[in-house]
Order: sequence, then structure tokens, then C-alpha cells
Amino acid sequence: MDSVAVIVSTYNGEKFLREQIDSILGQIGVKLTVFVRDDGSSDSTKRILTEYRNAHDNVVVDFAENVGVGNSFMNALYQVSPEFDYYALADQDDIWQENKLSEAIAKLKSSGKLLYGSNQECVDKTGSSMGLRYAEDAQINQDPIGILCTNMIAGCTMVFTNRFFRILTEEKHRPSAALLRNRIHDVWLAMVASLYDGIYYDQRSFMKYRQHENNLVGAKSSRIKNLKERLKKTRRPEFRNGRSFLAKEITEKFPQEADKFPLLAICSRTQTRKDKNKIIQNRRILTAYTKESSLAFRLKVRFGLF
Repeated sequence: MDSVAVIVSTYNGEKFLREQIDSILGQIGVKLTVFVRDDGSSDSTKRILTEYRNAHDNVVVDFAENVGVGNSFMNALYQVSPEFDYYALADQDDIWQENKLSEAIAKLKSSGKLLYGSNQECVDKTGSSMGLRYAEDAQINQDPIGILCTNMIAGCTMVFTNRFFRILTEEKHRPSAALLRNRIHDVWLAMVASLYDGIYYDQRSFMKYRQHENNLVGAKSSRIKNLKERLKKTRRPEFRNGRSFLAKEITEKFPQEADKFPLLAICSRTQTRKDKNKIIQNRRILTAYTKESSLAFRLKVRFGLF
């Protein structure tokens, strides 16, 4: 039976946490250990986690300081033993079908890929279905440039091999804390896997992806929430230049693999007018993924928002 480490990051997740942990512990066909890193919760999340840790030998909990979701997940991953056959990420508020892990592992074995990702069945806060996140004929970005522009592979669906775990956790490959505050963990994992042509995407869903008012990242974002995110990027420099920041780090951490995709190097440089002109010259390729208008794209690049 394959061993699996499931990594969970929690933060003030008391409302839905029990249902999610129960669904993880109910996985069939695998031998699993759940590693939870609490990112400084102030509600009853810590008490709930303590109960599960005391009741289950295969639940390990780390009560840590708040560093934000991206850094929390990666810090948790770095603490896990490299002896598991497979690794998986889980959010605190979803519900897994009992065969989520076994189906993912079967696809990884048959395809030889490094990272599995899947569709999600969106549900509201009561658990009622809102339909699949992506239509059956949706084109899911799996190449580095597509993921750089618009990552569509959610971290909460990800399952990956021991080999990929070792690639991710090698010291020289680790992303900066600043990048993980800007672009979070799932984009990094998808980007790294894409460099190796290592992604298997499953159009099926084996989880209920809960959408509610406290989602940090969700599938059904409102116009108001999207506007707030754009204003935050405008007002706070550390949240700007997400795409170029990601391109810069991926080319630095994986120079040999990234060299196969010259556009990554172009996107990583935005300091001078000449740099920006080179990015704009490639706008047709880039906007094919983002669906931005040519004018909007030009303005983003010119004003340091790329």
C-alpha cells in the first residue's frame, strides 16, 4: 500500500475543519499521515487540531507563527520526511471523496508524470453543488508560459511523487518568502512541474471545493473582491509584478530547465524601457493565455504591474 503525506495549512478554519479532516482520514487504498501547520489561528482551530492529534496517531500538528498561506504550506512541506511514496496538499475547508488519493496515484503511475491536478466540484457554504469549476472542454494551462500568465491548477487538488518532492525541497530550488507572499505555493508547484513536462491534469473531480465569504482564493470571486485585489496591487509594491517576479525566480532556481523556454527570461526583466518593450513585443503569445486586451496588457507592463 502506498504511503502518502497530506500537508494542510490552517488559519481560523474552525467552521469547516472537522469535515475536511474527517474526509482526509477516510481515504481508502493508501497509508496516510496528515501533517498540519497552523498559521497562527486565533479561533478554536488550535483546540480542534489538538483533539485530532490526541485521537489519531497519524495526525501531526505544528502550531507556528503567521507567515501567510504560501509560506505556511511550503514551510510545512520542508518539515516532512522524504520517505513517503506520494505527497498531497489540502485546504482546510473542502471535502474529499474517499478515493481522491488512490485515483490520483493511479494516474501518476500510469502517466509517469510528477504532479497530478484535477478539476473541482464547487459547493457553497452548505455543501450544495455549484457545478464543476472548469468545463469538460476547457483548455487547462500546463506549459510554463501559460502557468506564468494564468495558473489553473489548484493546490488543493495536487498530489505528487517522491521524486518531485525531492526536487521542490532541495535548498537551491526553494522560492523566496517574498515570492510566496505574492504568488503563493500552488503557482510555484505548477510552474516547477511544467518545466519538466510533469503535469497530469484530470478533468474529473474527487473533491468538493467550498466557496464562502472567507476564501483566501476561490473559484467564484465577486467583482468587488477582484477590484479590491487590483487596488491592493496598485497601493502595495510587494504585490505588484507577480508574473515577472515568478519568471525571475523560476529562471534563477531552475536555470537549466527554464533555458528551454526563452520567453521566461524575457518576462523576468522589467527594469528598463527596453525590457518592457521586449515583453510587449510578445503580447500576442502572452495575452492568448490571459485574455487581456492589447491596451490593458501594454498599460500593465508600462506601469510596473506585469
